[in-house]
Amino acid sequence: MRNEQGAAGAPYLPWVIAIGAGLIVLLVCVASGWDSWRARRLTLADNDREMSSLASAIAEQTARSLQEVELILRRTSVWERDPRNQLMTPAEKAAFLAHQIEGLPQIREVTIADEHGVRTATSIAAASSSPNIANRQYFQDLKKASGDSVVVSEPLKSLTDGKPTFAVAIRLQDPEGRFEGVARALVDEDYFRDFYRRIDLGPGAAIRLLRDGGTPIVQFPAETQSKMPSRVRSAIRQVPGLPLLVVVSRDESVALADWRTSSINALVGTGSISAFVALLAFALIRQMRRLGEVNQRLRSSEHRWRAVFEHAPLGIIVLSADGHYTATNPAFQRMIGYGSTELERLGAFDIMYRDDVLLARERVDKLLSGVHERIHFQTRYTRRDGQVVWADISMARVSAHQEHAPQNIRDSEEMLVATVEDITSLREAEQERSELEGQLRQSQKLEALGTFAGGIAHDFNNILGAILGYGERAFNSLPVASDERRYVEQVLNAANRARTLVERILTFSRSGMGTRVPVRVSPVVSETIELLQGHLADSIELDVKLNANDTYVAGDATHLHQVVMNLCSNAVLAMPSGGTLGVTLDKAHFAFVATLSEGRVGPGDFVRLTVSDTGAGISSEVVERIFNPFFTTRRTGEGTGLGLSLVDGIVREYGGGIDVQSVVGQGTRFDIYLPVTDAPPPAADGIPEDLPRGDGQIVLIVDDEDALVTLAEEVLADLGYEPVGFRSSAAALQAFKEDPNRFDVVVTDQTMPELTGLALVSEIRAIRNTLPVILCSGYGNPALEEEARKAGAAALLRKPLRSGELALVLHQMLGRATD
Repeated sequence: MRNEQGAAGAPYLPWVIAIGAGLIVLLVCVASGWDSWRARRLTLADNDREMSSLASAIAEQTARSLQEVELILRRTSVWERDPRNQLMTPAEKAAFLAHQIEGLPQIREVTIADEHGVRTATSIAAASSSPNIANRQYFQDLKKASGDSVVVSEPLKSLTDGKPTFAVAIRLQDPEGRFEGVARALVDEDYFRDFYRRIDLGPGAAIRLLRDGGTPIVQFPAETQSKMPSRVRSAIRQVPGLPLLVVVSRDESVALADWRTSSINALVGTGSISAFVALLAFALIRQMRRLGEVNQRLRSSEHRWRAVFEHAPLGIIVLSADGHYTATNPAFQRMIGYGSTELERLGAFDIMYRDDVLLARERVDKLLSGVHERIHFQTRYTRRDGQVVWADISMARVSAHQEHAPQNIRDSEEMLVATVEDITSLREAEQERSELEGQLRQSQKLEALGTFAGGIAHDFNNILGAILGYGERAFNSLPVASDERRYVEQVLNAANRARTLVERILTFSRSGMGTRVPVRVSPVVSETIELLQGHLADSIELDVKLNANDTYVAGDATHLHQVVMNLCSNAVLAMPSGGTLGVTLDKAHFAFVATLSEGRVGPGDFVRLTVSDTGAGISSEVVERIFNPFFTTRRTGEGTGLGLSLVDGIVREYGGGIDVQSVVGQGTRFDIYLPVTDAPPPAADGIPEDLPRGDGQIVLIVDDEDALVTLAEEVLADLGYEPVGFRSSAAALQAFKEDPNRFDVVVTDQTMPELTGLALVSEIRAIRNTLPVILCSGYGNPALEEEARKAGAAALLRKPLRSGELALVLHQMLGRATD
């Protein structure tokens, strides 16, 4: 029976083979056509990506080249507006402009034209003609524009040599915005054309630089073809910051040349396969061979993915739907310190940091429920050794299909696959950066407030100068026992307190720091404690330990006194019911850089001043703000909020740091670290008891404050000098020029509207360089001292001036001049 069926089936076998062969041929042709169509799309896509990338690169290069041109024009416009440059000869201007464009091959010429288009300066030194550019379109566009406009012209021919070029020009205007002309640079087209030629896009390709309106400025190659290609693939990019477009194009037939070759080869291959498929046996053998190759590729693929899994730098985990580890790679095991066997017995949340478990469960549940296809979050793990590790996790849900699973078992099993990256060091770096950014913002805020405070203090010094000067004269002229003398004395006391406040503001603003000298710290602290001790209540016990007796810091004794006095005063106020005020001075050494509450110190040797109290303490929220200017916890009228800001400013100026430790209800401790110096202390200068007097010498006084000029004239007259006062620095300079030998000494303020004190000193010293000049300022700092020394000032005095100080300096200057 079986033989009969086999014999009966034998005649149909050729048909089966023929039909099978025909079907195979048809499938092969369809597949070949599909591959050819897909290859064509990919070829065009690759071509478009190449042109897009090239267009972007050319646009960036064009932007950089033309931005250099714009920068040259901006600098040229600034130079052109400088009144000092108006006196330069055309050759000097040409030399300057030619120097500006040295090394910039894209710029042929830089020209400055006035509002009528007439050239006023050019980089071409030997230009024989001066063409007018008023009829150029870019000149008209800039004339109608406003602000610092930039225009790129259409293609031009140079009015000088007739060569093709295009212009980049900016608008020149006066402070009221009125048009004053243009600054123009002629850009060499050959520079861009040579650059496009070096790119070598091959045949059928072109690069064009267009204006926004579509006008071509530069193109390569030049359009010499009589017949345009039927289809062109193009990529267009805007030149950043300029009204220009870069267009890169290529003939589609050229782009598809390789594809056509491969398609022909594929067609030949398809025909060959179709011919060979005529034999069923060969087709079967070939099919079996192909199956073997596929199996081999599958095995190779499995080996590759296993190698990737085992050697991946990131942790990879596979979790079952119930949250147990089914697979982990070595990178994850090293990250958390557990082996694969141990992890298989644990759940996903067993080694997670307990504070992060709830949030992680919620996200995983959303993934399993289908709310999200994949999730990304950061969490913490607890290593086997107890260390906390931050991890960045990306997780997705996958299904493992089982083709031959029994009917009572579901045909797929949900799994979670995740990559885990250790970001502990990154989180620590971000935390440190955040802290540094906070310190930077605080420093910037303090600097701004300091500048503001310093300016106010400078103006207030002039007012105090008049109050103290005239107050002293009124006080000395009144009877000793009179009520009027007592009233004036109270005015002087208030003015002296105001002067002290100004000194604190100037110190806070970093402008009160003069020349630093080595200061022995221990006597300054001891003297401050003695002054403070007389005002302490009986309920406060003083504990002083001064151990660093021979330690010096480079600075000012007044500043150290202010640091100690402010810290001790705050400590006393923190103990209204009594307690212990501790002041300790010792040495400290840092082998490495140490970060404190305020600032960083080390490495090196430091003197440590510790001020502690047993008062109410400071909360952590308030500790973060105590060094802010004008911040105070006292009631209105009881404090300025400058005390700790002053301390912080002085310590930072000295290159030191502050460490604050406080416990609410137990007390506060401030540790001040100041770098020590090995420089020898300065020798003390003696001051005579009686003020020296003048002998009729003529003193030129210059100050824009009427009251201060009048006061100085009266004081100098009483001291035996002949004062000549001026309220205008320009008028004083004119009087000096008329008779330079009339005056014996000059006393001038620094901050004046017409000529500053430094400028006046320079003018006077240029005429008579042996004349002693005394500069006065209420805003002194090391930079001003250095500028005064370079200008030739014999001395720099701080305002408000005192009669004794001025008398001593005049005596020294005039005595030195006589010698």
